[in-house]
Amino acid sequence: MKLLAALAMCALITLAFATEANSKPLIIEDSATIENPDAVRYPKFGFEAATNGEYAFVAASDTSTLDDVWHYYVLLYRRVNGQWVFQRELKDGVHEYDSYSYPVELAMEGNLAVVGMLGGVHEWRLTNGQWIEGQPTGGGPSDYVKINSGRVLASDGGWSAYVSERNPAGTWSSTFLTGQPRGSDDEFWGGPLAIRGDRVILGTPYTYDLEPQEIPIYQRSGPQAWTLWTKLQVPEGVSGLGAAVALSGDDAIVEGAGGAYVWRAPYFDSPVGRIQAIDSAMPQPTSAAIETNADLVFYRRTSVDLGSVLNVFRADSQGRYQEVATLVPRNGAALGTEVAIGGRTVMVNGAGRVHVFQLPATLTAPASRYENFENGAGAWTPSASAQFAVAGTAANHVFRQSSVVGDARAILDNAWTHQAIEADIKATEFSGNDRWFGLVTRYRDAQNFFYVTLRSSGTVQLRRMRNGAVTERARAPLTVTTNRNYHVRLESIGHTHRVFVDGKLLLDVDVAGTVESGASGIAMYRTRADVDNVVVSPGPLGTIYRSDFSTTSISAWSQSGAGQWSVRDGALAQDSIGGDARLTVGPSTGDQVIEALVRPRAYAPASGTQERWTGVFARFKDPQNFYYLSLRSGNTISLRKVVNGTITTLASTPFSVALNTPHRLRFETVGTQLRAFVDGALRLQANDASLAEGSGGLVTYKAAANFDDYSAYQP
Repeated sequence: MKLLAALAMCALITLAFATEANSKPLIIEDSATIENPDAVRYPKFGFEAATNGEYAFVAASDTSTLDDVWHYYVLLYRRVNGQWVFQRELKDGVHEYDSYSYPVELAMEGNLAVVGMLGGVHEWRLTNGQWIEGQPTGGGPSDYVKINSGRVLASDGGWSAYVSERNPAGTWSSTFLTGQPRGSDDEFWGGPLAIRGDRVILGTPYTYDLEPQEIPIYQRSGPQAWTLWTKLQVPEGVSGLGAAVALSGDDAIVEGAGGAYVWRAPYFDSPVGRIQAIDSAMPQPTSAAIETNADLVFYRRTSVDLGSVLNVFRADSQGRYQEVATLVPRNGAALGTEVAIGGRTVMVNGAGRVHVFQLPATLTAPASRYENFENGAGAWTPSASAQFAVAGTAANHVFRQSSVVGDARAILDNAWTHQAIEADIKATEFSGNDRWFGLVTRYRDAQNFFYVTLRSSGTVQLRRMRNGAVTERARAPLTVTTNRNYHVRLESIGHTHRVFVDGKLLLDVDVAGTVESGASGIAMYRTRADVDNVVVSPGPLGTIYRSDFSTTSISAWSQSGAGQWSVRDGALAQDSIGGDARLTVGPSTGDQVIEALVRPRAYAPASGTQERWTGVFARFKDPQNFYYLSLRSGNTISLRKVVNGTITTLASTPFSVALNTPHRLRFETVGTQLRAFVDGALRLQANDASLAEGSGGLVTYKAAANFDDYSAYQP
């Protein structure tokens, strides 16, 4: 029970710092790279960088021990017409090999830079267009060096540091800041740290002997005077904190499992929330980096969907950190953990190069678009040969295309660079062989766009129309028949294009060349088809959590109610029939799709007309507020909401529910639209704005059940 209580506490903290409802971060690809000017002289390159937006210092080395001499270098680059051009070798250092590995650390702020190399840390000044080496700032070899407000912070051999600033005489004076003790390893140059204005935070990656982990924060109390203000404690129920630390405004940020914890001045007694990416509940690599600049927090991590990325967060008016941008290297390149920021220029090391990202003036992605055609055709523009019309019954309307003469398209009025479109599509007639239906991205005109086709000949193909010429980019086998719904998704994010069918990634290809903007749409050729449940978004599919329960751990989940949850025989079992049993996973989001295979196994004895049920839920805020989809003992499917403890039925329909018979439930909450699918068929839908965000999960009431193949994502 202690573990479950701790997990519940973490879940509540997570909710405090949710992803803003119905929003997606802006996708930003690297605009340039800084390349090695001489791979022979500099075998290792780009493992450290610093920038002020116009100039960059980049570290290189040759640590071959063939001649018992190690060489370290700092190279100077300058941005010229958007490209980073090598200027000269700024500094070199030589060290006779003695088994020690010395760091090269760089930092830059405006016209001031510092270089930590071999024996110490020295200042560099930009004067009349030239970088000139100046005085030592203080401190010895350091693994971490930072500059803020003209002050230099350099790590020392423990978890301690030196903070240096110019005294009235114009020379540098240093103050030693004591960190937590550590072991006696003499090849160690300090731990992570951060400085912001008059505050310093010193990271404690691990402790010495059995001491509790504490994160000290120092406050400047006068010229060359710093006072220990507080020590952050590991939150109750958390096994330990990570190494990375940062300061942003009044906030202190420390890396932890599944995301960063946030403390806020003036008290710093316990975390006020967390900074988490959408897939933070998924297993994550242990290495991470956190940097800040102005009001932005940069969080280097590994994304389930995009690989190594740099997530960018900003606090909203309520002090909750929202992800406003995701920095993604082109063509799936790997990012390191060294992040340098100068104004709106962000640099991250990679495999032998430095990736450069330029932040736009406004970090706001377009709003996602949703269309279920219950209120007409909206902003779609059909092509001349198409015959699109809204059709269906009062229970559900679709966008029906009736012509089989030739090409038929319907295009939205968006014009985005990064975009994804998904829809449920059912072909009702193929006129001839190798006919198809599909989706369109980056539509500029009838001669230029990307499109995916599901073809009656048994393939799914990604194609490009460019200046009227069609090229096939990728294909995979797929049985395509009439009168069956296919849930199709096409993403065009930077140079990467991905195709999903019924939730499975089938095609993934990079296309070189200029990334252009365009519109999203629906397309088909000599095919009649019904289209429904369209979602158009400015970013890729965002995995929240997924599991096939092949491992027994459910540590990522948080429990409420009276459930008895365990993993056995490759499924998640809930064995109690005593009352409510809920299991939630993942941070709070707005748009979300929850899917699971659900098999009710046993019910509590009947009590009057009371039903027992099993299901999934979405936008779970707490046990008094959530939406849920349930398979009920009275042989119905029900879509309901709980708001402040009051249950309201939004939609219901008869459905045969038998014990030990599994059904696949899919529950979509996009905008104010709620849609319920059972075994691939749309069964219920409703429109409701009561709950804007929350987590997803599994639920039973007076029923034992098994669950498998859980998936939650943001479309």
